[in-house]
Amino acid sequence: MNTIAIFHSYFHYLIHPFKTHESFMYPDLGDGYKPMRLNPYESLTASWFFVIINAIFRMITLNFMIVFLLDLLNDSSVDYASFINLTEFPSLYFIVLSSILDIIFFPLFGFFVIQFWEATIKIYGNLLGVSGDLAEKASDIIAVSYSSHLFKIVPVFGSPLQSLSGMILMYAGLRKQLNASPVLSVCIILTPVLILMLLASFLVIMSLFIMQF
Repeated sequence: MNTIAIFHSYFHYLIHPFKTHESFMYPDLGDGYKPMRLNPYESLTASWFFVIINAIFRMITLNFMIVFLLDLLNDSSVDYASFINLTEFPSLYFIVLSSILDIIFFPLFGFFVIQFWEATIKIYGNLLGVSGDLAEKASDIIAVSYSSHLFKIVPVFGSPLQSLSGMILMYAGLRKQLNASPVLSVCIILTPVLILMLLASFLVIMSLFIMQF
């Protein structure tokens, strides 16, 4: 498969999510550009590329900050070295370690995320009585939503932008593929939050119940 074509379609997903889903649902309509139909795992692999770039940028930025700080300390007339030791700063190690862990665990975590959303979208699709291949619809929605990871290369604000755009892309897919209402689409997107809240409530109730004995 052509790598350039994959990334071209990936960018198109991000810029034109509604048009992308329309082209998936009605491939014979229109004569404009039609992006490739990537599956979630192909989109995950493309996203991994930007996660790697993000991790590299973070470590390069950290290195420049350390070099700048060392030069600043060396040029100063005050001997800061006697009471400042950069190697003892846990935040530096945390940034490097988190960058490495992001690269390693992103595809593994992404696999479970894909499985979760495939099951969730199919459940809602069945409840709504959506016709057509729900597995294919879920695959399209997830593949398009993963294109939000392009924002990972944006310094500082990349992660918040990725999270926000990911929800918008998921919303577009639910509106087009499942024909869900705006309110229901938001509720579906918030399903993980609702599940966590239910689990937290269950744990609290269980803890209170155990404390009675």
